[in-house]
Amino acid sequence: MLLEDLAVREAAVTSDAVTAHAGALGGRAGVVLAIGTGSVAVGIGADGAYARVDGWGPLLGDDGSGARIGTAGLRAALRAHDGRGPATSLLNAAAGLFGDLERLPARVGRDGNPARTAASFAPEVARAADAGDVVASAIVRDAAADLAETVLAAAGRIRPDGGPLPLAVTGGLTGLGPALTAPLTDAISGAGSPVQIMSSLGDPLDGARLLALDRATPRARLVVRARRTSPHTSPPTPATPPART
Repeated sequence: MLLEDLAVREAAVTSDAVTAHAGALGGRAGVVLAIGTGSVAVGIGADGAYARVDGWGPLLGDDGSGARIGTAGLRAALRAHDGRGPATSLLNAAAGLFGDLERLPARVGRDGNPARTAASFAPEVARAADAGDVVASAIVRDAAADLAETVLAAAGRIRPDGGPLPLAVTGGLTGLGPALTAPLTDAISGAGSPVQIMSSLGDPLDGARLLALDRATPRARLVVRARRTSPHTSPPTPATPPART
C-alpha cells in the first residue's frame, strides 16, 4: 500500500516499539524501558531475538507505570479520607488537583480514559515522596521495583553470553526525577546485573531513519521491506477548483 501511494522504490514497516528501541540505543542490542501512562520493556538481542515484557494495559499490567502510581496515590488519599489508612499529604494533593474527593470516581472516569487521568496524579505522588511522605515513598519504591522486574525479565530473555546489555529508559515518567529514578537504578544495578543503564541516544523518528537506511542492525528480521517491481504511476492531479469572485 505504501508503494502504491509514495514515489519511492522501497518501503520498510515495523512496530513503533522497534523504532523506539533503535532510536534509544542507536541500533545496538539491548533493552529499552518505556514508561509513561503505561509501561513496557522491549529487548532485542545481537542475534535478533525479540522480547516484549508487560505493556498489557492498566487493567492487566503496566506495573510501575504512571497510571499505577497515580491510582495507588489516589487510593491512599481515599483511605486516609475514610480513616482506613494512614495520614498522608496525598489527601490534600488529591483534593487540590481533583476537587471534592466525594466526586473523585466520577472525575477520574469523566474523559473516558481513567488510566490517563490517574497518571496525571503521579507527579503529585513523586513530590510527596520527595518531601518525605511515608505513604508516597512506599508507592514510588514499589513502582520502581516493578519496573526493575520488567527490565530484568526482558534482559533475561535475550541476554547473550558475555557482558551486560545496555539499557535506556524513556518516556514521560522519567520526568518524576530522582524520586523514581534513584530507587529504579538501585533495584536494577545490583551485583551481576544483566544490564547497564545509559542515556537514550535518540527518539523513535531517529530509530525509523536508522532502520530505513541500515539493514545490519539486530532488528533486521523485525523489519518488513517491500521493493517496487514496476514503475510508479502517480495518481491523477485533482482539478483546480475555480477561484471565487
